[in-house]
Amino acid sequence: MRVACGLLLAIAGLLLSAAAQAHPHIWIQQVVRVVAKDGKYTHVEIEWRFDPFSSEIEIPLIDENQDGKFSAKEVKTLADEMMPELKNYGYLTWLNTGAKDFRPTQRPAFSARVDDPASFVLPDWDRSAGDKSGMAMPPNKRTAQPDGPRKQGPRNLVYIMRFALPEPSKSFSIVTYDPEDFMRLEIDKASVPAGCALSQNPAHKAEFVRGYPVLADIVTCQLP
Repeated sequence: MRVACGLLLAIAGLLLSAAAQAHPHIWIQQVVRVVAKDGKYTHVEIEWRFDPFSSEIEIPLIDENQDGKFSAKEVKTLADEMMPELKNYGYLTWLNTGAKDFRPTQRPAFSARVDDPASFVLPDWDRSAGDKSGMAMPPNKRTAQPDGPRKQGPRNLVYIMRFALPEPSKSFSIVTYDPEDFMRLEIDKASVPAGCALSQNPAHKAEFVRGYPVLADIVTCQLP
């Protein structure tokens, strides 16, 4: 199975800066969930909902029997191919349970599904913006504009990753973003867990074009 070609290109290529407009090629809505036991956080789970355009590229590559959903075998194949690539980039995630940010220390539990109808639909945007500038776009930042969502309506490819914290903690923060802004990850504000707050920090910024930063969303959680 040839899986997740668009995302693999985004995370596996050496993404070079380009003289172009600062627009992502893939848009992801992220949902954060927390797991607590005995008054301390033990795990944090993130859910990535890929935009409908990107989803229509990826879903047929994963859904081998084209039944519109992922079997356990299809999810395992996806995990076996994708997780080592994501690990090379620290799962695009930084955690903090004290004074210093760190990458997840263990491979997360992984699952995937198709949301049909889509749970995440954003206003139209030109995902190929930047490929049409006066200067040639580096090949690893070019993207093909798909035909659009199916006639049956948009749907989302969804990844779910659950990370274990190194040790139970009363508080932690999590930030997930692509420093090159090839993929734009934004937190679903309506789903921020109780006891958690959403903010942005200049220490974490994405730049598709140098000089045009986009501050990353950070979720900080605190138990009494």
